[in-house]
Amino acid sequence: MRHCAFCGDELGEGVPDAPVSGRRHAYDPDKGRLWEICGRCLRWNPVPLPLRWETLEGWERAVRDRGRVRLRSDQLALIEVDDGEVVRVGTPPFAEWGGWRYGDRLPAFGPRPGFFRRLLLSLPPAPLEGYDPYGLTGPMGGVGGRDGPTHWLASPFMEQAQPLTLAFASVPFAPECPSCGAPMPLQPWDFQDVTFRPGTEGGDSRTAATIEAPCAHCGTRVRLPLTQARPALRMGLGILDSGEEARKLGERAGEGLDQVGGGAAFLRGLGRIGVPLGEMRRDERVALGIVLDQSAETDALEAEWREAEEIIAVMDGELTEVEGFQAFRQRILGPEG
Repeated sequence: MRHCAFCGDELGEGVPDAPVSGRRHAYDPDKGRLWEICGRCLRWNPVPLPLRWETLEGWERAVRDRGRVRLRSDQLALIEVDDGEVVRVGTPPFAEWGGWRYGDRLPAFGPRPGFFRRLLLSLPPAPLEGYDPYGLTGPMGGVGGRDGPTHWLASPFMEQAQPLTLAFASVPFAPECPSCGAPMPLQPWDFQDVTFRPGTEGGDSRTAATIEAPCAHCGTRVRLPLTQARPALRMGLGILDSGEEARKLGERAGEGLDQVGGGAAFLRGLGRIGVPLGEMRRDERVALGIVLDQSAETDALEAEWREAEEIIAVMDGELTEVEGFQAFRQRILGPEG
């Protein structure tokens, strides 16, 4: 029985020949690396070299024959094989991939924090005195304070006025306003006016669009990188589209993303049109939530991999110089590897 090098929890008996239910692994067929991901602390444990030689070929065969990609970036792919999951380092060997079902993105595994906990952990902290740019403690108090009710009357998000107000009174929209330099709050009724603008052509979903929104602190309408506003956007969209009705739109939203060419293409389209959130159809908002969730989960997974890669690189040393490694690599990846 092997144990986690970081927390001491049991990792399971032996190294399976393919992904199995209840255990999560990661592997790199190009460099001949294999990790066991601890179910308790989620750290990546390098599998010793002698235990890899007989298993990596089976892992790659199972992924090619029965794998279904659920999450992908330029460097990593989270792949479901039968009842198990595996992270494959490198471009996945698939022409198409799926996993766009709403609410079914990188599901919780073991003690992994839930969606909203991970979301809140990624937000910058509010100042000790709070924001209260909405007059919540003013004469009228309530939802939106003194001026809030008037603004909400014209908002398509009026039914969610109270949770949106409570959310944006507690967290900033972005870590820093480009105009005044303060943590950037957002008037909750201005969430409908958050607008997508063009980003970098040819980039991924993190750079395919920028965000334009008014700062509640200085009143300036500023443009922000999507990654800075992503946590707050995910929080707001989660409030608007977390019900059963929105979940039923997941398949339609996924089909729409496939038709336009994926998440980055979808965001670039929003940026070219300059569409505000309040004018988007609900299935478009659900699709946006899927794209933002996917990019955030991909960032988290890549951060875990980079740390694990540093450790195993030290442990392996110059693995590519080991006699027999190139033949082993060729056998796994095939003639084009």
